[in-house]
Amino acid sequence: MKIPQNALHQLRSLLGKENVLTDEVSLLLHAYDCSLSRTRPDLLLNLQCEAHVAPVLQILYTHKIPFVPRAAATNHAGSCAALNGGAVINLAGLNRILQINTREQMAWVQAGVITADLQNELNKLGFFYAPDPASERVCTLGGNLAQNASGARCMKYGGTPDHVLEAEAVLPNGTKIHLARNGSGPDFIGLLAGSEGTLGIITRMKVKILPLAKHIKTFLATFPSLADSVQTVTDLTARGIIPRCVEAMDQTTLQTVEDFSHAGYPADAQALLILELDGTPLQIAREAKELEEVCRRNHVQRFQPAQTQAQRQKLWLGRRAAYAAIARLAPNVMVGDGTVPRSNLPLALEKVYRILQERGVHASLLFHAGDGNFHPHFIFDERNKPDVLRVKKALQEVLRACVDCGGTISGEHGIGVEKRAEMAYQYDRPTLDLFARIKRAADPLNLANPLKILPVGYAEKARPQIAPDKTAAELAEAVRTRRQTHTPVIVTGNNTRLKTHVREQLSTRALDKILDIDLTNYTVTVQAGVTLKKLWSELKKHHVYCALPEETGTAGGAFSCGAYPDFYAHVLGIEAVTPDGNFVRYGGKFMKNSAGYHVTRLFAGARGTLGIITQLTFKIFAKPVAPAAKKSAEAEPNALWRALKNELDPDGLFPAIPENKND
Repeated sequence: MKIPQNALHQLRSLLGKENVLTDEVSLLLHAYDCSLSRTRPDLLLNLQCEAHVAPVLQILYTHKIPFVPRAAATNHAGSCAALNGGAVINLAGLNRILQINTREQMAWVQAGVITADLQNELNKLGFFYAPDPASERVCTLGGNLAQNASGARCMKYGGTPDHVLEAEAVLPNGTKIHLARNGSGPDFIGLLAGSEGTLGIITRMKVKILPLAKHIKTFLATFPSLADSVQTVTDLTARGIIPRCVEAMDQTTLQTVEDFSHAGYPADAQALLILELDGTPLQIAREAKELEEVCRRNHVQRFQPAQTQAQRQKLWLGRRAAYAAIARLAPNVMVGDGTVPRSNLPLALEKVYRILQERGVHASLLFHAGDGNFHPHFIFDERNKPDVLRVKKALQEVLRACVDCGGTISGEHGIGVEKRAEMAYQYDRPTLDLFARIKRAADPLNLANPLKILPVGYAEKARPQIAPDKTAAELAEAVRTRRQTHTPVIVTGNNTRLKTHVREQLSTRALDKILDIDLTNYTVTVQAGVTLKKLWSELKKHHVYCALPEETGTAGGAFSCGAYPDFYAHVLGIEAVTPDGNFVRYGGKFMKNSAGYHVTRLFAGARGTLGIITQLTFKIFAKPVAPAAKKSAEAEPNALWRALKNELDPDGLFPAIPENKND
């Protein structure tokens, strides 16, 4: 597209001529990321000052110029490709660590801070930031949140959105918003996670930091097959053991990595696990004994602990060098990313091997095995067109195999452009419609990273909808009827908080079933009307625990009311009725999901303003965890919540957004 001269003049006046570039070299250098996508932008804007983000977006909005935010551009799905031309906004200059407060265990950082730079500064103070993507030496903290990338420690410590306490962002029209995880409304930080810059630009974040573990033990285990290694992970989970992290590699990967980094991996092994425990010495010793026992039951060949800190660091150096090592095998590497329930890892692996063999393609396999998240690295030469087609087809089939195994097409690399077609394989039309409406609410002119995430023409391609439970279907029909008659929708569970006496209320009380307690994946699935008292009692019988509040009321009420943000982090999937009477599903028993907008976090704390929760799937644990603490229930409405409310419930039939007393 042609950038209007008036827009260029305004941008140069704001940023300086040296930061507003249209020369061919600058544009071509920002025409790609780590994927195969290559698209030339029309304008490059280098931002050095956080305060410039809002006025830049206001200028672009006025002139209807599309934009793509980027920093390190380590994305593997084409999220940084400027498909509609327009401007690339380079945020790498926003790279200041603004504050580290060890007493309050937090740090304020700008979005362009390199993840490893923060880790290095924290290490000097005896602290660390839990998310640890393998690309931490080059990727940025804002990019990690935008992609929902978390790395190996996610199994024990949770994902990136669980470690971002507050964030400042700018909507596509230039409106600034402040988001807090402990706010009483929807978990908008969670919604930004995985949004890939399509809802606006993250400018700074307040992140949680933790004291370095005083005691860590790292183990190297080798196996006669990759199937044995991933079965080991499944068995560990079934025992309730939660290592600090578990990484798996197949023979191709470990041999390639060993040749490149000399990490000390046995080159004759068929498969390798790196397992790490932290805690007290007694706890580590007890879990290490169990760990070795499980490994031996799965035919472990070597089981050896790192004896020194240097040995431990060497083992991890090899894992983090995997991409660079594999890149030496061929001109191109395409990195896949799918997640399945941990119990289905062996089945998914079997399907992947069959696909590779049938398609005649070569790939090395790496796993964040503790999360069921695996990354096949396809090696090929993009100059060989038949080779490219085979690899793309193999990746498509691998992603679909993940969905068939009850998983998702992206655990942390996002969708971008290169995986968007497979969104129609994972989701039905009502859920994709909801994604489209979320995008439209935040970005009505479709300027923020357009043409990403949603598949083109999905209405005809979306997977068939699975019929909801009869009671949930009746609830959806009641919502549609009220919409036609313009009757307000008052939703209650046990009516412990709302305490309404309105006759026309819709109650979720009939949705009172505990559907599944899965002691292999450590998840529980319940209908929203199940009382917390009943749920606590049933979990106690199975000797498992959860982060539910110890309160009266229902599971759906605890999730929706805005008082228990600590509980949201443990919810993996939901089913819900939207204000138009459609039934949507998101998530499941898998630990990671960055395929589409994080609907689970959008409905968390929304107080029924955006729809009705009918079902929840959340984590449970073999050992006691602290119940969710009650937070302030005072509303904190913002421009994004209002925009979503207007888009999803234009007739205002669902409860209004509660206004802050100071608003």
